[in-house]
Amino acid sequence: MKIIFTNLIFCLFTISIFSQKAELFDTNNSNLIDNDLWEVSVDKNGNKYLGTVKFGLIKLENGEFKNLNKNNSIIKGESVTPIFTDSKGNIWLNYSKPNSEIAKFDGKDWTIYTTKEIPVSNISVIDFAEDKEGNIYFGGGNGVFKFNGVSWSKVKVSKKGITVRAIDVNDNGEIAIGHNSGLLVYSNGKWNTYDDKNSELQLSVVRAVKYIDNKLFVGYGGGFGNGGLSIIKNGKWTHFNKKNSKIPDHMVRDIEIDGNGTIWMATNNGMIKMVDGKIEPIYFREGRYKNTILDIATEGNILWIATNFGLIKITQ
Repeated sequence: MKIIFTNLIFCLFTISIFSQKAELFDTNNSNLIDNDLWEVSVDKNGNKYLGTVKFGLIKLENGEFKNLNKNNSIIKGESVTPIFTDSKGNIWLNYSKPNSEIAKFDGKDWTIYTTKEIPVSNISVIDFAEDKEGNIYFGGGNGVFKFNGVSWSKVKVSKKGITVRAIDVNDNGEIAIGHNSGLLVYSNGKWNTYDDKNSELQLSVVRAVKYIDNKLFVGYGGGFGNGGLSIIKNGKWTHFNKKNSKIPDHMVRDIEIDGNGTIWMATNNGMIKMVDGKIEPIYFREGRYKNTILDIATEGNILWIATNFGLIKITQ
């Protein structure tokens, strides 16, 4: 069954098939500065933070969008990606163009971290993660580094020269790292290296990783024949692609789980909804290249979805 949210651009409406409401915010119906939104995250007060690649940071507070850029704020970069909310409610982000630095917002004050504090020659962050002790992990073009609240350190991994695309840490201390040439998993005190030659990895580029219920979800970076999604449990791999499942696209950019246990995934052609292992595709607009979903954030029974055509709010 293909699910299309028709007329999303024009109105707020109830989707009877899910008993949900969907609303689109864009430059036509709000004071949003740009429709091309790459990141979305929600802080402890319910404020939303949106990342753009041209206009800096956007904050949605009390129904109003406010642009924070190099001219009016401490965010001294045009591009803001990624954005992450930690367990304490702090907002973490990497801004760049021209300056690449890390910013943390605790709800009151901003703190900026540069190469003076971080042991790297240049800052490049593509994904954030947090372990149960509250350590924050940063993965990107210069590998992985960690902040324990006081000091920064480089995380030694088994493969050098990788560009980290995704990172996640589970409660057992296992670390999954998706990168441009495979997957690294730290478990039982050692790193395991997976690629499309020595394992069932379906594609060399891994764009998303997520630990859910003792399973590791792996999202790939595209591909025509393979790509899509793999789920690893106790060494057994299960693969989902366009040939054997209902997934709408082979690029899976983000994987999130809501409070009801429903799993949501962002793709280049709509969203994936997974309940009890069953997949349904969700399309917001008809037409090729018109359903690019870039990031998903959950807030109770609400989904916030960053797209290349605005911000979508779905109330379940």
